[in-house]
Amino acid sequence: MGVPSSKKIANGKRHDSTKSFKPTKKPFKKTKDDLAARSEAALQLEDVPDFPRGGGSSLSRKEREKIYEEVDAEFDADERVSKKSKGGKSKKKKIPNDADDLGLLFGGLTGKRPRYANKITTKNISPGMKLLGVVTEVNQKDIVISLPGGLRGLVRASEASDFTDLGIEDDENELLGDIFSVGQLVPCIVLQLDDDTKEAGKRKIWLSLRLSLLHKGFSFDSFQLGMVFSANVKSVEDHGYILHFGLPSITGFIEICDDGNQKSRMKTGQLIQGVVTKIDRERKIIRLNSDPDSVAKCLTKDLNGMSFDLLIPGMMINARVQSVLENGILFDFLTYFNGTVDLFHLKNPLSNKSWKDEYSQNKTVNARILFIDPSSRAVGLTLNPHLVCNKAPPLHVSSGGIFDEAKVVRIDKSGLLLELPSKPASTPAYVSTYDAAGDEVKKLEKKYKEGNHIRVRILGLKQMEGLAIGTLKESAFEGPVFSHSDVKPGMVTKAKVISVDSFGAIVQFPGGLKAMCPLRHMSEFEVTKPRKKFKVGAELVFRVLGCKSKRITVTYKKTLVKSKLPILGSYTDATEGLVTHGWITKIEKHGCFVRFYNGVQGFVPRFELGLEPGSDPDSVFHVGEVVKCRVTSAAHGSRRITLSLMIKPASVSEDDSIKLGSIVSGIIDSITSQAVIVRVKSKGVLKGTISAEHLADHHEQAKLMKSLLRPGYELDKLLVLGMFINIVANSSCIYPSHI
Repeated sequence: MGVPSSKKIANGKRHDSTKSFKPTKKPFKKTKDDLAARSEAALQLEDVPDFPRGGGSSLSRKEREKIYEEVDAEFDADERVSKKSKGGKSKKKKIPNDADDLGLLFGGLTGKRPRYANKITTKNISPGMKLLGVVTEVNQKDIVISLPGGLRGLVRASEASDFTDLGIEDDENELLGDIFSVGQLVPCIVLQLDDDTKEAGKRKIWLSLRLSLLHKGFSFDSFQLGMVFSANVKSVEDHGYILHFGLPSITGFIEICDDGNQKSRMKTGQLIQGVVTKIDRERKIIRLNSDPDSVAKCLTKDLNGMSFDLLIPGMMINARVQSVLENGILFDFLTYFNGTVDLFHLKNPLSNKSWKDEYSQNKTVNARILFIDPSSRAVGLTLNPHLVCNKAPPLHVSSGGIFDEAKVVRIDKSGLLLELPSKPASTPAYVSTYDAAGDEVKKLEKKYKEGNHIRVRILGLKQMEGLAIGTLKESAFEGPVFSHSDVKPGMVTKAKVISVDSFGAIVQFPGGLKAMCPLRHMSEFEVTKPRKKFKVGAELVFRVLGCKSKRITVTYKKTLVKSKLPILGSYTDATEGLVTHGWITKIEKHGCFVRFYNGVQGFVPRFELGLEPGSDPDSVFHVGEVVKCRVTSAAHGSRRITLSLMIKPASVSEDDSIKLGSIVSGIIDSITSQAVIVRVKSKGVLKGTISAEHLADHHEQAKLMKSLLRPGYELDKLLVLGMFINIVANSSCIYPSHI
């Protein structure tokens, strides 16, 4: 092996490694602000004795002091470079508060006590992190899971289980909805993070529920009596259920509890939890008990050789108070580990300013593991009484709700903790400093007092914390649209244009919700240059077309916005004779498709378009055109609506009434492969159908006659066969006058 070169390559150039930097001419003077910033930069660690257990360091005291000196020197150098690049002007660094995203997570093996409890945010969540979540939506192709910190994750159907491909099911077989339920607590693992291109600062979190990933590193020896494990139902047998742990050669079994309740029976693919009751080491079979009460009360024992990889979100452990932090508690548990609980996961969700007095040192409590970060070895715990009982915290409020008598429970540096008078139980809510007083941070304690009652509006919900997020700003109480639940099809509202693209425009309601105005709905006519039609920042009046999966669409078509006719927003609203506005979405030879609000659609047959004989619908109508139409029939069960563009229905006087067996005349309107459609001459406008077999006495003559007929030809002496206006026209009773 050759001697390594004394020169290194960096940025495409060779530099001599022995070249030293010139010292600064003036010594760097440390200020109080610099010292405060330095203490904050090193993950906000305080110089306190090392952990007596679990986090002990192998370094000697002198080695640790040397490392601290190197860190300080490196920090000072960074400060000098930063100040030099800014012209030497000192800028006061912002002191973090509890609402700030504190970045890196604190791990339990650093040997130092943190100042702040760990909190999961969009900035520090990373692939491989394991979290406890609650199912909030079960869709056809994915599952929506609410995570700690108010985050939201998605699970694809293929990631819901190891052994069943849930992504190939048809629309009628909603397999995900059969094996998962809203409100179910599930352990999950982060697969990847996607930056949302539509909204800056937002990241899409993709999760997996596959036990082969969650139980990675487990072996048969990891199973101990009394431990709680998650498993998938692999198959249903006569006497019980075969379980899958995501591990090769290890099988689980639960006996069927025959209580006569078919709904309590498990289904293949279902994710369940159970307590280990028996271990068959020869056949490698684990027997579980899935009784909810037994699972909720089971504590993870302090076993010898317990490793960090064996910790799973949802485990209940006995934790001991190590110290009180600025925004939570530091605990140690299972001898070797420690974790933190933040303010929103305390035992009492409505704790006042004296919450620290409730957690004396060495006090023991039951807690559940909320999240685990293998990279930093950080562990988050929860003392929430509902989560400790293995249930999702209930929320008795909804986004957009207004409470006039919310009680101020606690005032923090980062905001206000409120008690909402919801029913059947009170709900905690938190208002950040920004949503409480804007930039007037220092006046927060002067403006609000504990015990006062104030008016608040709900911005959103944190399902895992059982916490509502509110605002006190006056602008939040203005306007009819503030949350997706406020959006109703057909409602008219103002919105500001925030962006314009080739597909349409994105607009924002006064309450903050965003909606899309498709290109075809930006005007009554075709828009070729959308940026000239809509100007960013303009406030316009729109009408809501619909809201599906929290995606709002609006229209700017003047006819729709100013329409005074009833709104057709569901198939049940379609009654015979209803006159309303819609817009054409598709034109065919036999008629037009018309769309209404909330995705409702109807069909206008050709003879109801009011066209002149021989006219082509494409030459009269265009896609996107707003039309006034009348409902002629509606089948709610099959979701079919038949329409007419002739608003006044045809009326025939008694003298001209058509009866069975009467002779009429008419003009050919159109010719199909099976029949000839004629417009019957009368005081009203009626349509008739001549089937191919009734054009002549013989089949060959009827075929020849049909080839000669054209729209606009007049037919005399047509015999009425039925009140469906089926008309016979064989040679013994009709004589075409234009052939």
